Amino acid sequence: MTPDQRLDRAERMLILFVKAGRRARKASREQDQKINILVQAQMETTEQIKGLAAGHAKAESEMAELRNSQKLTDEALRAFIDSLRKGGNGNSPN
Repeated sequence: MTPDQRLDRAERMLILFVKAGRRARKASREQDQKINILVQAQMETTEQIKGLAAGHAKAESEMAELRNSQKLTDEALRAFIDSLRKGGNGNSPN
């Protein structure tokens, strides 16, 4: 192999290395972009879940308040009905 042929071969190999490096860099950038998109989506999902959990906790608290209110209403209604059955205004002892 002559020195010119060796130089031509070395140039072709360098060109192949450069092209392979560019492809690898491009693929890496695309992969990084996709990973960033996934990370962002996960962060948004996490925030949404936190919001739903807070809403769920609030709903549970509101339901407990409603149950307590219903219990008090039932007690007051029973007392009223009992007073009607006893015949009186509920203030006088029978």
